[in-house]
Amino acid sequence: MRHPAVSGFSALREFVRHEDSRSGVFADTSILFSATYPLDAFNGESEQAFDLFSEFTVPVFTNVNVRVEYMENHRRILIAENLCDLLGDLESILKGPLPLLERLKSHRKTYRQKIKEERSAKMDVGQIKIFRELLSEFDTPEGSGWELFCQGYLHSKLMPIWKFVTDDLNVNFISLRAADASPYIIHPLEWDTAVDLMGRYGIASMDAMIVNMFLASNISALLTADLEMANCVAKESKGLKRIFIPDSAMS
Repeated sequence: MRHPAVSGFSALREFVRHEDSRSGVFADTSILFSATYPLDAFNGESEQAFDLFSEFTVPVFTNVNVRVEYMENHRRILIAENLCDLLGDLESILKGPLPLLERLKSHRKTYRQKIKEERSAKMDVGQIKIFRELLSEFDTPEGSGWELFCQGYLHSKLMPIWKFVTDDLNVNFISLRAADASPYIIHPLEWDTAVDLMGRYGIASMDAMIVNMFLASNISALLTADLEMANCVAKESKGLKRIFIPDSAMS
C-alpha cells in the first residue's frame, strides 16, 4: 500500500516550479536504469522526468551505491546481448553438438523472444556463471575463452555507460569518502542507522544505505520506482522530504 506522502511523477511539474526543487532531487537505481533502458517498464515516465529537470534546471544527484547497482544492471544486459553476438561469430566455426554451442543457441532464442515481447533481457547471475564456466573451458595463451569474450565484446560497451548518466542526464555524483566533504550531507552517516533501517523495514542493505544518505542530506526529493523504499522514506522523513514514483507504480 502506498504511503499518503508518496506522489506520482505526474506531480513533478508542479514540484519543479516550487522553491523546494532548487535543492535538487535524488535518483535511485531504479529510476536511472529505467531512464536509460528502453525495455524497462518505467522508461517513458523516467525519460520525461529527466526532460523536465533539464527544462527547469533542477539538479539531480546520486551516489556510489546507486552507481554500483546501475552498472551491475547494465553488465547483465550487455552480457546477454553480446553472447548473441558471440554466437553469430562462432556459429559457422563451431561444429557438432557442443554444450557451449547448444547453450548459446538456447540463450539467443530466449533473448530474441524477450526483445520481441519488449521485456527486459537482463540475465541472472546463475545464467552468467554457466556461460563463464563453459567459455572458460576454452583456454588460449591470451587468456580463457571467458576473458576473451569480455575483452572483445563486453569491455568497450560497458566503459561509456556511466559517462552517459553524468553527461547526457546531467546527474551529479555525491562522494561519501571522508576526504571529500560534501555540502549536501548535513548529518553524520552512521552504519548503525542503515542497519536499523534494514531491521525495521526489511529493506536490502544497499537500499538502506541509499535511504540513510538521502535522509542525511539537504536534497528535497527522492525519485524511485521501488514502492517499498518510497514508503520507508516517507515514514522516516516525517513530511520533510518529497517522494515521487512513476504513476504506473502507484498501486
